[in-house]
Amino acid sequence: MADTITPLKPLEKPRNVSIKEKTKEKKDQAYYGVLISHKYFQKLLKQKAHFRTKKLIKVNKETIKFRLYFFSVMTVNIKKQEIRGIYYDDKAGKFKTARYPYPDFLYRRGGVKKNKKTYHIFLRQCKRRNTIFLNPASLGNWDVYKRFQKVHSLKKYLQETILYKEPSDLYSMLKKHRIIYLKGKTGRKGQNVIRIEKVSAKKYRYRYYNVVTKKVETIQARSRKELIPFIESFYKGKTFMIQEAIPLLEINKRRVDLRAELQRDETGMITICGISARVGKAKSPVTTHAKAVTINELFTRLKLSSDKKAALLSDIEEFLYKIYQEAENHYGMFAEMGIDFALDQNDNIKFIECNSQSVKVSLYKAHGSQALEKSLSNVLQFADYLHKENTKKAAKAN
Repeated sequence: MADTITPLKPLEKPRNVSIKEKTKEKKDQAYYGVLISHKYFQKLLKQKAHFRTKKLIKVNKETIKFRLYFFSVMTVNIKKQEIRGIYYDDKAGKFKTARYPYPDFLYRRGGVKKNKKTYHIFLRQCKRRNTIFLNPASLGNWDVYKRFQKVHSLKKYLQETILYKEPSDLYSMLKKHRIIYLKGKTGRKGQNVIRIEKVSAKKYRYRYYNVVTKKVETIQARSRKELIPFIESFYKGKTFMIQEAIPLLEINKRRVDLRAELQRDETGMITICGISARVGKAKSPVTTHAKAVTINELFTRLKLSSDKKAALLSDIEEFLYKIYQEAENHYGMFAEMGIDFALDQNDNIKFIECNSQSVKVSLYKAHGSQALEKSLSNVLQFADYLHKENTKKAAKAN
């Protein structure tokens, strides 16, 4: 599908850093900063790197060779506008620290729970120096739904969704829908999700995935009013959404939904790296902690004809490009996006949520290491494409 790139301002030349290794590198190499949680920063200091971090380092070394470093908000010095970052020293075979300038490309991989004031100042400083944000927004559930509801071409993919303000909101949705989902305005990994089902005139069953015990908890309620104390305690005063349930496909009584991983590539085009079907645990309200298979394997299990497979895949691809582009229309250009969606029992496509910081678990489970490396490579190649384009523009301007 044809697509366009939003023109960006030329990058500033990176400032010198005070470590000898860096002064020997080529002047045109850009700084690629990966923002991580401080907890993970501490793990890297102890040489405890996740395999995805190792993959990113490997792919960067084999392709673009950006000046790649990792940092947390707590290692940013907003007064000096410099960063204490961690990089992998190939010769020493371990992670080391060094002082870095603000990045030319910012790739956000960790949430910011503390030091939010420093974080927002840092982002403003990055914008002033024309840092390119590869994932410019976190894509919170409610904000995305609210905006997509205004887009006519996306309405058929959406379920009825409202914000909970008082118990009558819950009662109203239960009156219209036998099964509903409660979801946090933000959240990931299936957290803050409750499935409520009306099982008889006055009885209700609700389920949620307990991230501590890693088990599905099931509770019965004898009335609608009995639901309220638990729900309000569960969300601890935070705002949450009430959503009409999608009648999901099931395999052996296990719910199935899908995750697509999309990136922009070395030419700036949006590409689909892989689509994975997630088969949830028995009775689980979410499929996040699940087995994953390729979409072709799902189609085989569903015993679809070749014509049906081709038509459905074409519809899915059209849907994915629409979601990606509509998100960009409001939030800005993304180097990558994970999109969760479902097929209902009539094969209709239904949007669930999108994620700008996907950890690509389902992609790795379903498609393997090569697909994971390709997804990382796409983001690096796209950043390199932008860097070259901006370098050309800067040269013309001078």
